[in-house]
Amino acid sequence: MIEFRNIYKSFSSKNILKNISFKIQEGESVAIIGQSGEGKSVLLKHFNGLMMPDSGQVIVHNKVINKLSFSELQFVRKNMSMVFQFGALFDSLSIRDNILISLDNNTSLEGKDKDSRVIESLNEVNLSNIEHLYPNDLSGGMKKRVGISRAISIRPKYILYDEPTTGLDPINTGKIIKLMKKIKRNKTITSVVVTHELKIVNEFATRVIMLKDSNIVFDGTPKELNSSKDKYIKSFILGKE
Repeated sequence: MIEFRNIYKSFSSKNILKNISFKIQEGESVAIIGQSGEGKSVLLKHFNGLMMPDSGQVIVHNKVINKLSFSELQFVRKNMSMVFQFGALFDSLSIRDNILISLDNNTSLEGKDKDSRVIESLNEVNLSNIEHLYPNDLSGGMKKRVGISRAISIRPKYILYDEPTTGLDPINTGKIIKLMKKIKRNKTITSVVVTHELKIVNEFATRVIMLKDSNIVFDGTPKELNSSKDKYIKSFILGKE
């Protein structure tokens, strides 16, 4: 289980997160939504300690991660993968080596077992015979899938997705959502996704958390979100002011 307990975060004098509290149970698929600048990605980076709160506690499996040493935090991160908004692939490394970095840092696999895991993870995102290529050889959609492949290669308990469909056309957006659903269906993974894409909310998420003015203004199911009478929520769903 993951718990956020009274989290506050600010930059300079601007409050980004104010008194944020929630729990995520094992196996949930949670979408974090809200307008640009509402702190969604900042919130996501608190899950794995890429950012630390000014006050409050982030608790993962009964460990307060903002109180851990660096080595203790690294151990927690071995069960938690992140799919970054723009892939975050190293252009100077082959696809194989991009995935190997994650395996080297988070698993005890060696030699042929690592190479087998690379191939297996690429196959799981419907990519084959590309491990020798470089990121610049790939389309935007393929880069996203490599990022997901790298994330699942370590067999994590948690996957954090930061805007996984940003910059993609509708066809590739559909492919990424289909892939996310496949991973959720086939693996015992808890998923948290920051998104503007309502298709992800409705087709992938089992729960939705909405941020506005540094606070949580909605926490419920996609069905409850879509049937909400709240004017702000309705305008967000309809894409209107």
